[in-house]
Amino acid sequence: MTNANATRRAALITGSAGQIGQKISAHLAGQEKQTIGLYRNQLPKALNNFLPLCGDLLQADSAAAALKSTDTVIHLAWQGGVLGAQSLQGHVPTDSQIQVSNNVVMTQNLVSSMERAHARKIIFISWVGVDRTAKSAVLREKYCAENIILNSNIPEKIIIRAGAVGSGLADSDFIKTASAIARLPLILPLPREKEGIVLTTIQDIVMAVDDALKSRDVGSYCRVIDLTSTEPLSGASIVSALESKIWGKKRLTVGGVIGDVLFRWAEARFGAAKATEAKLSDYFEASTVAKKPPVIGVPPVVFGQERGRKIEPINAV
Repeated sequence: MTNANATRRAALITGSAGQIGQKISAHLAGQEKQTIGLYRNQLPKALNNFLPLCGDLLQADSAAAALKSTDTVIHLAWQGGVLGAQSLQGHVPTDSQIQVSNNVVMTQNLVSSMERAHARKIIFISWVGVDRTAKSAVLREKYCAENIILNSNIPEKIIIRAGAVGSGLADSDFIKTASAIARLPLILPLPREKEGIVLTTIQDIVMAVDDALKSRDVGSYCRVIDLTSTEPLSGASIVSALESKIWGKKRLTVGGVIGDVLFRWAEARFGAAKATEAKLSDYFEASTVAKKPPVIGVPPVVFGQERGRKIEPINAV
């Protein structure tokens, strides 16, 4: 059976039991596309045309069997969410620690398996704030993972950089983390974050993946897509939108220096109980738009795109 065989499944989805993975799986199942869902701990929901497969990408050949049935991978598997792999949490990791984190190792193992199987395409979900020099561990992990993918021998490489996922997932980690600020009585503190924070709707992520699956360019190419489904926003506008739509309260808003101090205090007082738990400001950092050059070593065929629609902050959350 060759990679061009029409009986092959549409894609292997790593991290298929996660929130985004389940949405993408359901979308493809609705199109009657045959897919494989790779999961490690939590079994994905049962769907037509969907084959769940247990595997651990920390093991070098865990994806080998699935790659006999498809030449396309949607890589979503990621440990630790916005904080990155557990080994990196609670401190500022060194570059060497980033390079051997579970998330980077999983990506390297997957890419190596795809190269051995002569797989054709990989679609990887990254963050819009990816940066080699970022303080955030996850942004540095994503940067390293992008490097591995874009400098691989896989012919078709598509990186989709998204912001914090708001609309369409009321139980998203971002929304649940934001609830800490809602516990502050009487006043609503507004952070003094710079403009440029991106909220991404789950539907735009699904559609971007769908477009990437349909793309059949001749030869090899690399593509980096900045998925901005809203205009870049400020932290204050996002918190205000959460107040109106999610929390259903009306409080006295406090901005400026005082608002920023109260925001940080509320996160510390009512938010993450441990240093290894995410805060709303962690999502702001990861979702800040920054026009940076492509990762080191990427072939010159890489180019940037923006996809999405302008929507109001209240609809983005």
